[in-house]
Amino acid sequence: MVKDSETVIQEFNELVNMSASDLETWLKSEDSTSSGWSKEDGSETIGHESGRKVIEILKKNPERDPEGYDEGNAGGDGEEGHYE
Repeated sequence: MVKDSETVIQEFNELVNMSASDLETWLKSEDSTSSGWSKEDGSETIGHESGRKVIEILKKNPERDPEGYDEGNAGGDGEEGHYE
């Protein structure tokens, strides 16, 4: 299902419940490093990779202003205005 950018932004703002600094701290914790699905290559977990991407988005738009997101930090499939 393809979602429009407004829906993606609304869901992101509802679901992400940590600041960038709080998420960075949590990603460094033992709880974080010992949970999640491991990648086949044995590197960081999939959740860690996603967490780092969320941190990047939050740093670009710490107030979570719906107008403060752009194609580069809203995620999605790269098509203008459409996200999965």
